[in-house]
Amino acid sequence: MKKTKHYGYCRVSTTSQDTDKQKYYLLDYANTQKFQFEEIIEVVSSSRKSKKDREIDALLEMVDDGDHIYIVKLDRLGRNTKEVLEIIDEIKNRNVVLHIVKDNIVVNPKDTNPITTMFLTLLSAFATMERDFISERTKMGLEKARREGKLIGKQKGSISHNTQFEPFKEKIFEWLELGLSYEKIVKHLGFGSKSALYSFVKNRK
Repeated sequence: MKKTKHYGYCRVSTTSQDTDKQKYYLLDYANTQKFQFEEIIEVVSSSRKSKKDREIDALLEMVDDGDHIYIVKLDRLGRNTKEVLEIIDEIKNRNVVLHIVKDNIVVNPKDTNPITTMFLTLLSAFATMERDFISERTKMGLEKARREGKLIGKQKGSISHNTQFEPFKEKIFEWLELGLSYEKIVKHLGFGSKSALYSFVKNRK
């Protein structure tokens, strides 16, 4: 009898990010469910890149009939709803089970319920929309801050709320909760220093 194998897939878009958070999430889930991964693929590649570049093709070549694939969120598979659903269909056609861990969803190849497909379509569409909104808000916030001269930084000894980081306060604390380092957050924002960000966070807590 063939042994069922388990594979994880983690992807981030840029080198200023890392896959550690996703990998930890998958490993913690595996520990809870009492199984071990055969392999976890970690990829740094934009969702705009091809399936080959994102190693989706390599993942699909690894799996066999009855195996399981685990991702943290649905948007790790692709950028838009059409592509995500096509990849899911390909996974199902290989008789492989897909687990979307954070949403507690299991896509079984034997499940032909149209409601499942509809739910996945909506979930993927919302994920795409959320990502686009976040990107647009970040760009608008940076532009607004530049126009208002908020990227100059605070005067020495000042604890004014009018600092370069203030327009992005909520996002910064969200990133910290996700486990991003001060260095990575500064790189992602594109301005400031690690020490300045640390002082900002310390004064806002």
